[in-house]
Formats: sequence, C-alpha cells, structure tokens
Amino acid sequence: MESGRGRLIEAARVLLAEQPGRVPSTRELCEAAGVGAPTLYHHFGDKDGLLQAVTEQAFADYLERKRAVPRTGDLLADFAAGWNMHVGFGVTNPALYELMYSRADRQQFRAAQTAEAELRRGLERLADAGLLRIGVDDATALTTAMAIGCVTRLIHDGGSADGPLAETMRAALMLQLTGQRQQLDPIDDAAAQLLARLGSAPGLFTAAEEALLRQWLRTLTENATPQQDEAEHGANR
Repeated sequence: MESGRGRLIEAARVLLAEQPGRVPSTRELCEAAGVGAPTLYHHFGDKDGLLQAVTEQAFADYLERKRAVPRTGDLLADFAAGWNMHVGFGVTNPALYELMYSRADRQQFRAAQTAEAELRRGLERLADAGLLRIGVDDATALTTAMAIGCVTRLIHDGGSADGPLAETMRAALMLQLTGQRQQLDPIDDAAAQLLARLGSAPGLFTAAEEALLRQWLRTLTENATPQQDEAEHGANR
C-alpha cells in the first residue's frame, strides 16, 4: 500500500495539473490523498513543504533525463539543446513551473536554485571556451528571464515548446550571448528533445522498447550537425 507521503505527493500533482495557476489548500490536499492534516505536517512540515517536494521530484526526474542526453561536442549546440529541454519541461509542467518561478517567494523552491546552478555551469563552459561575450552573471540573469518569459507566454497561448516563438527567442538569446547565429538541425533537435522526455510517461513503452528507442535517438544526437550562419560566424572571429 502506498504511504501517506506518497499519496500526498500524487494528490498534489493531480490537483496542480487539474487547476494550473491555483494552489490547493491543505484541506483539499489531505482530502484528495485520503489522509489527515497531521500526516502532511509529519512528512512535510506544512503545505509549502509538500509543494516543494513535488516540484523537486519532478525537476529531478527531468534533470536525470536531460543529463542522459549525450553532448555533441559543440558547446553552442549543447547549450541551445538545453534551452529546448528547459522550455519543454515548463510547457509540459505548467503548474510546477509556476511554483518554481512565478511566486514572490520562489527562492524557497530549491528546484529553481538547481536550475540556475545548472544554467550557470553551462554558461561557464561557454565563457571558458571564449564563446560568451557578456559576463556569466549577466548571461545567467538574461537566460533565466528569457526562458521564464518564453514558457509563460507559451503556456498562456497554448503554444508548443518547439514552435516558432521558442525558436525565435532561442536564436535571439544565442545571438546576444555569443554574437553568433546558430540553429540545430531540425531532426537532431527533435531527437534530443524526445530523448530528454523519455521516462516522463511511465508505462508508455516496455523496457526493451524504451532501450531500443534510446539507442536510436542517441545515435542521432551523437552525430548531430549544427547548422551555423557562416557569414555571421566569420564576422565574429
């Protein structure tokens, strides 16, 4: 039998998904989980503790899938792919993303801090390679602001994480950060995004099917061929 802790986490996920933008009350969470308030307090301290646990678990699952995607060896392509995956997570998990970023007290959600730390490491790699034309602190703030704005707009409009808005914002960000225009090949881009999302829908494939699909997608991403505007690249050498 599932524990009270597990039932509370699952109840929170369901309620947040059913009513994005609205945080359920402690009573609603307990009733949906079939437990009393003391159980929630015992495991999480209070409602915010439960919401933070739900957000952290979902983001940790996403990071595990993201880190499983092999790097191409092209730092710009890998950074662009990371943007795609982040936007995809936000669009797929609108309620959790809002908890991470839209609340005034978002710093209490460690998932947002983890996301920023991951982003900073990626930007530091660009800086170490001489590809970043602004400071890491400014680049972190700019990237975070653009990602939140992009996801928020896509959620509001019902847009796609791989649609024209997300692609245009990514291109604008990359140009501002590096002075270079870069676009992933659409097939490689799609393969990386699908590989990052595998495991987000348990039971969709058998273990053997998922392993085979991962093998095919890894082959595509490991042999990615980023497409770059040569004129722009040459002008910035």
